[in-house]
Amino acid sequence: MLGKYKLAALAAIGLVIGFTAGADAQTRLRLAVETTGRDPTNVMLGAFRDELQAAAGDEVAIEYFEGGALGDENALAELIRAGQVEVVSMGSDIVALDSKFAVFDMPFLLKDKATARAAMDGELGTLLAESLRETVNLEVLGYGELGFRVISNNVKPIAKPEDLKGLKLRTPSNEGRIVAFSALGAAPTPMPLGEAYVALRQGALDGQENPLSVIKEFSLFEVQKYISITNHVYTPIILTMNGSAWDALSPELQAKLKDAARKAGEKTRQLSDESDTKLIDEFKAAGVEINTIDPAAFQAAAEPVAEKLANIVTPEFMNKALEIVK
Repeated sequence: MLGKYKLAALAAIGLVIGFTAGADAQTRLRLAVETTGRDPTNVMLGAFRDELQAAAGDEVAIEYFEGGALGDENALAELIRAGQVEVVSMGSDIVALDSKFAVFDMPFLLKDKATARAAMDGELGTLLAESLRETVNLEVLGYGELGFRVISNNVKPIAKPEDLKGLKLRTPSNEGRIVAFSALGAAPTPMPLGEAYVALRQGALDGQENPLSVIKEFSLFEVQKYISITNHVYTPIILTMNGSAWDALSPELQAKLKDAARKAGEKTRQLSDESDTKLIDEFKAAGVEINTIDPAAFQAAAEPVAEKLANIVTPEFMNKALEIVK
């Protein structure tokens, strides 16, 4: 179900159907993303659009829907599978399409950006792309970077695992993240990202977890007292395309789409590198208290999570992922 986004999504799609009717030899692509502005998932899709338009010129006509115009990531997942949009930029909620992506909910699976990027550009990224195509007929065009996630809240600094106990945290609506935070003692609360600011301001939530760039783009630091640099999980951006629409393209145009996605992914990684230190300073200047954690204590507390997540992604895939990134 498209839930509360249904009417807006259908209305917007109705406009797009009018746009695509009577299509000629020009390839028409509908692109959609939940976020807007300089949020990395929107940066990824916007850069892909620009790179593709520059490379393909009049070969393609692109219609762009940002800011949740067609719904949140779960709604977009339904639309892309149905062929009502062709390309979607997704983060954590891709788990709703393929449970193997819950491997990224394993706390401290990836130790740093270099390890994460090598895994996504290498065997792990290939295996996930193959699984997504086989599971839901979506083609992975490329990977970008949301980055490592941190925890913000209005109760206290999170320095050790016990500090999470009972904390009502907004999470994406994927089972892996819910399982992980529940195991660590928090009270995970799935919610669309666009609703988090008001929920935090009103006290319906204690906190949330996201990369620093997302905390900035959604102004979450304005309604949070503490940010703890946990770097507990790494979230890639997955640029996906409806598989049937992909198969209908010429090999030459397919190559242009893949190259545009690669360049767009690189842009998000550059954004991630440039923003981290700058944003910490900006948040401190805004009055937010920043702290680091005891990594060893968190890693020890997270060990039982691996078995729980293995039941979601399959033990075989979890073991393979652990082998790839060790």
